[in-house]
Amino acid sequence: MIYQHLLFAESSLPRTLNSNMLTITPDRNMADHTRYYACVLLLTSCCGMLGCIRAEDVGEATLVYQWASLDYDWPDDATRQSAIDEGRYVPENIIATGIKVHGPVVYLTTPRWRDGVPASLSSVVETSGGRAVLRPFPSWEMNQLGNCSALQSVQSMEVDPLGRMWIADVGGACAPKLIIYDIKTDDVIRTYTFPSDVANTNDTYLNDIVIDTSADDPDDWFAYISNSRNPGGLVVYDYRRDSSHKVFHSSMNAEPDATLMTINGRNYTFDVASDGIALSPLGNNMKVYYCALSGYNLYSVPTSVIKQPVVTDISSSVKQEGRKVSQSDGLVVSQEGNLYFAALHLNAVYRWDTSSEDVSSATELVSDDVTMQWADTFAFDDEGYLWFIANRLHMWRVNELTFTGSEQNFLVWKVYVGEKSYMHKSGGKTIRADLMLCLVAVLYAVISTM
Repeated sequence: MIYQHLLFAESSLPRTLNSNMLTITPDRNMADHTRYYACVLLLTSCCGMLGCIRAEDVGEATLVYQWASLDYDWPDDATRQSAIDEGRYVPENIIATGIKVHGPVVYLTTPRWRDGVPASLSSVVETSGGRAVLRPFPSWEMNQLGNCSALQSVQSMEVDPLGRMWIADVGGACAPKLIIYDIKTDDVIRTYTFPSDVANTNDTYLNDIVIDTSADDPDDWFAYISNSRNPGGLVVYDYRRDSSHKVFHSSMNAEPDATLMTINGRNYTFDVASDGIALSPLGNNMKVYYCALSGYNLYSVPTSVIKQPVVTDISSSVKQEGRKVSQSDGLVVSQEGNLYFAALHLNAVYRWDTSSEDVSSATELVSDDVTMQWADTFAFDDEGYLWFIANRLHMWRVNELTFTGSEQNFLVWKVYVGEKSYMHKSGGKTIRADLMLCLVAVLYAVISTM
């Protein structure tokens, strides 16, 4: 059978392959023939894969992690049992919402919406038995409830190109704050507590965060954070000034006709303001995209407008970017300007080219009625994959989830899109690792025929 494939490959391609300075010509020697045919097959395979990527730029969704309930990397079994006995660890009260990927590490947030959440920010690690668990990040101490220097309730975070994690802490008994943590050095770079007139626990919920890295000097970077508590708004943090201010427009409110959400035939009610937030790619005329969770419309506002320390009326600068096919939670934009969002009532993820007319032209990327319910937050890695977590938040919120292990409730997915984060400079598509290995194999085969 292999010999027949080799004959087919030889008959299907010219005897001499020319590509600029590369020339492959079969030798009379049998060993050289074998290497030649192997080279032809490898080259054909790689060209086929590259052709597919050029045609679609999208790979199949890969399930990376799944849990019926979330557990932690405890120091020992006794500590875990003590936490259960004292109500500090209640598995059914824990839901993962935020996700970010830095290098090989996946980070998840578990906001303290209910009692019994031991840590609110973690990295995913595997035990010696191969079970994926949450390791409190940066440490157990930095997740200590009631310690206002530690993380109290984290909904979202972002990692900048310098490897610094910007963590938006919703607070609770403590005031809302922003912690910037250097992953490489394991150091807290800055802790900023928001003034009560900008963010407080009564009328502010720090939901999603994006980092504006457009300035050459990192000291001139900004953070934009959505406030999802009605009437909504955006919180702007200026790193150089170490100051913040808030921005509001009526488009950040929940939309009255969008509070009802139907998922898999069941109705759920949400009255949530500005939630999803995304930043356009690096360049001139950058803008922040945002939408209410309870809303169909997508809006944008120039960063040049909201960066100003004193912002009065932004009405003339707000642009409606069209109507989405569904309500959505998190948003993210790639370096190439594609905006990704969840279509919550369709159990799907959609993609919109922001250079096109409006978001109504978005197309479906992936979907699954069972395993992709409520795609919450998105992230990019450096390999061209889009990551997201599906967490069935609509069911968790009304205590409809089953924690017996018969169903998987929290699922981490990745799908190849050939793009990187909005914080990377645009520079062409990312080549998948398997394609790179294939090309290396071809090069080796070519050299061996010389």
